[in-house]
Amino acid sequence: MVFTALLALVAGLAAGPAKAPIEISGVEHQRSIDCEGRDVVVDGVDHVLTFTGACASLTLSGSGSKIVIDLKPGALVEVNGTDQSVRWRSAKPPRVNISGVDNSVSKAP
Repeated sequence: MVFTALLALVAGLAAGPAKAPIEISGVEHQRSIDCEGRDVVVDGVDHVLTFTGACASLTLSGSGSKIVIDLKPGALVEVNGTDQSVRWRSAKPPRVNISGVDNSVSKAP
């Protein structure tokens, strides 16, 4: 049992520390970002952002942002606020939680 726990610990250390989420806030950021499998948190107004690299999740709040994102299969997408648009790419649809007014989450072509 101790040996199994030690192996699990070594495996966790070999994988390296968990990467911090990507956090973007403010107004009118426009760029493309490789999220390298990390969580993404976006807050603010009128962003136009593209995320590549199989993101783990997306939390979007604010107003008027347009996001295109590559997601891990079954990732969580949470959208809050007003007039937000998320277009996703993944082998499997994300889990979606939408609140607010005029927000949309759809599959990217």
